[in-house]
Parts: sequence; structure tokens; C-alpha cells
Amino acid sequence: MRGKVSWLVLALGLALAHGEHGHAEEHGEGLFRRLAVADAKEAVVRILDEEGRELGRFTVPSPARLYPLPGGQYALAVHREAGAVSFLFGGFRLEDHGDHQDVKEENPYVAATLRTGPKPTHNFAHGDFLAVFHDGDGTVALFDLRRLGLDFTPRLTATGGTDHGAPVVWGNALLVGLMEAGRVEVYTLEGRRALILPEACPRLHGAAVLEDVAAFGCADGVLLVERRGQGFVGRKVVNPPGSPQGVRVGTLAAHPKAGVFVGNFGQGLAFLKPGEGGMETPSLPARPLRFAFDLEGRSLYVLTADGRFHKVDPVGRQVVGTLEAIPPTDTAPGLALGHGVAYLADPGRGEVVRVDLEEWEVAARLKVGGAPLFLALFEVEGMKH
Repeated sequence: MRGKVSWLVLALGLALAHGEHGHAEEHGEGLFRRLAVADAKEAVVRILDEEGRELGRFTVPSPARLYPLPGGQYALAVHREAGAVSFLFGGFRLEDHGDHQDVKEENPYVAATLRTGPKPTHNFAHGDFLAVFHDGDGTVALFDLRRLGLDFTPRLTATGGTDHGAPVVWGNALLVGLMEAGRVEVYTLEGRRALILPEACPRLHGAAVLEDVAAFGCADGVLLVERRGQGFVGRKVVNPPGSPQGVRVGTLAAHPKAGVFVGNFGQGLAFLKPGEGGMETPSLPARPLRFAFDLEGRSLYVLTADGRFHKVDPVGRQVVGTLEAIPPTDTAPGLALGHGVAYLADPGRGEVVRVDLEEWEVAARLKVGGAPLFLALFEVEGMKH
């Protein structure tokens, strides 16, 4: 839907619960966490404290995929079937006092639900902006994250038609990777198309940014897009010789401190360091379903189809720890990472598994009920009086 955005603000009175650091004091400085959990079958999102107590339950337009947003106060819920997105406020209000922030605990609520366009799917948050691509008409909704809580109205950019897109907000540019068109287009943040990169990227899927390089997964390799002055230059890194038929990078992750792109690659991972040539593709015990860097960029955490949770050294490109986490699965359960903690969804058992990353052990299995599938973590640091 162009030029017309309808939205609904819901504020619900719910019981408050104390946020915790893992081990935060009731009063004092530390990390405070809550967890958003979306059900696989029902159009319901729950907000939990760290011990699994339910602080809020919200009916949403359709089953949601959840994504954390920078700052730790909000999460994005994408309702593809309903053509809508929601912004969830986790309940941590921050007051800046110069040398520290005070954390005020409030009721979580749905801050806004907006019908932005048909089939919102992939999204990308970087810096001050969030971009959401609509597969149904090819538009991109661009939100200013600095305005969250004040104004949720997006700016819409038209890319020319229906496709399955991967948007990337990168400084003053919006890059849009198109799967069916097999190419990357560059737009200004005001919505003007500035460039179509000539390099082909068949069946484009997945994107990540690492300082001055953006990467897009292709059927035949990875397309790297580099900034050159005010322009952009593309370069293809092809799949390694002898790669199995049909194996490709379709999901990408990166962290500036790790200095490397990581993608899925059949029953393994693809590591690609800009400026160092080709890919390294070490194998795993089973196919990777979810993977992400920790917040410090020191380790990569991977959930594989056999239900095991792995800690991977991104420098040595090898597994350095493995836990039995959930039953084997063909779906891709949610993974949420915070400082020293990870959460894994187990929809078959109606649980969320909490992993202590420092002790490297399953710390708790939280009984949620239903079929929890997608997760997003609210995590803030500050002082509670």
C-alpha cells in the first residue's frame, strides 16, 4: 500500500516483573533482559522475564517473525501474511544521566502495528535506520530508529515490481538485492535509484555488511559490494571448485570485530574475509539452521539440524564446544544472543532453552506452552534504584 499507512497503538496494563542481569541485583548496575517469543501456529507474541514468567501476551495480525532492534528496547515483529509489522516495547525505559543510564521497568506493550505493504519479509537494521522489503510489490519501508516511540511512519521506496528482496541500509545508501532479477540496485535514502550494479547474482538471497563491504549470497558464490568514493563497485567470489550441486550461500552474518563474513554452505559454513581471495568451507556435524556472532564478535554460535548447539572460533574456523540443546529438527528454531547468554526455541516441547555461554551449559528449559518458534531479546545496561 503506497502513501497510506494505517497503524494501531496498543497499551495494555500488565503485571510488572523485575529485569535481571543474569545475576543482577534488585538495585544496582547491570544488564536487564526480557524475551519476546512468537508462536509458530498462533498469532500470539509473549514477553517473558529471564525465568520464563509471562509478563505480557499479545494477539497480533498473523504469526510473527521476531528481530531485535539496536538499543535493546524494541523488537520488530513481521507479519507476512497480514502485510503488517509491529514494534514491541520490552518495558525498559532509559533515562540518561550523563555518566550512566537509569533503567525504569514498565509494562511491555505493542507500541505500533502498521500495514506497510504486501508480504513484508526480509529486513535490515543498521545505524539509524531499519528497512523492510515487501515481496508483494517490491517497495521498501524505511524507518528512522531515532524516532521510535515518537513516530513510526516509514518512508516508502518503490523498486519497480514484485520480487523477493534483501535490503541493506548502509550509511546514506539503500542497497536492494533482488532474487528474481538477480542483481543489486542502489537507492538514496530519499528513494531515488542511483545505480544498478552490472554484476549478476543469480537467485540472490541473504545479505550482511562489514565496514566498507556489503555481501549478498548468490547461487554461484557471494557478491561483494565495495564503496569507492561516492560510488560502489561489485566483485564476485565464486563457490569453491568441486562444490556439491545446489550448495550455495543463502544466509550471511558478520561482525566488525570478527572481520569476516559467514554464510551457510550445505552441511557446513562459508568463511569469507574481504581482500583475502576465496571462501573457506569447513564442514559441521549437521546442516546449520541458525548462526550468529556473539555481541563481542569473538565467537560464532551455530544451531545444527541434529539439535546441537556449537561454539565456533571464527579465526581458527573450527568447533570448540558443543551442547545437546533440542531434538533434531528440519525447521529453523529461533536463536537470540545476549551478553553471556543464548536462547533457543524448542517448538516441539513448548520450551525455550537458556544457555549460559560463560559456563557453557544449558542453564534452564523455560516452559512457554504452544509452539514457540521465533525469539528476540530485549537487553539494556544501566542503573536500577
